Amino acid sequence: MASVPKLLISCHCGAAMQTARLRDHSSSKPQDINLCHCAACRHNTGLLCVSYAGIERPDSIEGLKEYQSTTKTISRFFCATCGCHVFWKLQSPLMDKNFVQDRDGALATTEQKEWWAVATGVIVEESSEGYNCEILMKYAKHINTAGTGDGGLSPFIRSIGDLQGVKAIHDQDLPRSSALQPAEKKVESADAGMDVDTFSHTDDNGRMEGEVLKAFCHCKTVQFQITRPNVTSKIPRSNYPDLMVPYHTSSPQIENPEDNKWWLRPGLSNHSMETKTVEQGQLSRYLAGTCACRSCRLTSGFEIQTWAFIPRSNIFFHIHESQRSTLASGSWRPSSQNEFDEREDIVPLDFTTLSPGILTSYESSQGVRREFCSQCGATVFWRDRWRPELIDVSVGLLDAAEGVRAESWLDWWTGRVSFAEDSGNGRMGQTAERAKSLIDSLEEGLRNYDGRGRKGRWSEDPQDFGFPEREGLP
Repeated sequence: MASVPKLLISCHCGAAMQTARLRDHSSSKPQDINLCHCAACRHNTGLLCVSYAGIERPDSIEGLKEYQSTTKTISRFFCATCGCHVFWKLQSPLMDKNFVQDRDGALATTEQKEWWAVATGVIVEESSEGYNCEILMKYAKHINTAGTGDGGLSPFIRSIGDLQGVKAIHDQDLPRSSALQPAEKKVESADAGMDVDTFSHTDDNGRMEGEVLKAFCHCKTVQFQITRPNVTSKIPRSNYPDLMVPYHTSSPQIENPEDNKWWLRPGLSNHSMETKTVEQGQLSRYLAGTCACRSCRLTSGFEIQTWAFIPRSNIFFHIHESQRSTLASGSWRPSSQNEFDEREDIVPLDFTTLSPGILTSYESSQGVRREFCSQCGATVFWRDRWRPELIDVSVGLLDAAEGVRAESWLDWWTGRVSFAEDSGNGRMGQTAERAKSLIDSLEEGLRNYDGRGRKGRWSEDPQDFGFPEREGLP
């Protein structure tokens, strides 16, 4: 009799470390892993897509916090200390039928009553000794992309390595955008030829009237809005991120000696999303990108984190009247996921005065803090003591009308996945190889994609860190 394949798992702080047992281990085929893009997963994690592997009931959930959706049939378990998503559970309702179908399509009797899955980012190593399938798991397909509006990350992940045997994923019905274009020619830096006060039209407070991008976690404990760039957006001083200048190169450009405001990006025309063009001279968007570093993986639970770089002065929190007295006890819950309470204050983001119980802060390394929702575990912010006025914001929380990539607000960096070389760090065997194949596929897809399939490139030339030249769709 074949042995049960085992998975060694851990979160960033180690509280969730244990050995899990793979589900459906009697099969001779690898278990399919789907990349889910649904709204619930996005707002519950802060990421644009997530992936789980089916397992048997875990031995322990100690140290994990359970969050139930309003249906009370799905539970997500995240580490109460570091915020890492670890387990997903589907509780089967009582049914007259003899069989029900789980999210992976596998049939099970109602006697089982529940199905468990583990977030793929927490898997450190997998053991298939004595098992009749050489490869335990493989990425299979994207699911729930219809509600994204633009496909999210799915257009960039077309196939995942020959080792996995994953066929290319097609989504011809998704809108094609020219907003995601790599720098194909030598262009000037973000500040070149632009006055320090060259921003979109603003009101007396420096904000574009009516121009805010709302963001919220699944339980709506965390609700905030982002404003367009204004004069205060240029105040932060920051090195270039690894996204733009890989730190392993030790390039002198990392320190940003010219003090370029690389996070401020040109806007788009007011034409339809199918004919996006750059509004030269107006800084009305922010830089966004993907990250595959070990810390992001082990504090989110998944391989691909998506960040937008937003000045703290452009982030405003929604504080509900009812939150002030009930958040600490954990009893506050909004009436609707899609409705902001009218009885609220909108206040500038200040980590020192923010109401307790909204965010849990975790120091992932010395001087680096990550915030996540205290109630549902969604990743929210990354910040450090060296650039306190420039915050990384989880893109999966954003609620943009045009699509989850929020391209009218964000200019996506397509030349590189941040810390791509770190994708297998701390992982072994099949686990490391599968993660590397996923990130390699994402990076290749980003570089090759601009809405028309043109190939892009990454450049070490600092003059290429500015505004990529763009053209409308033919």
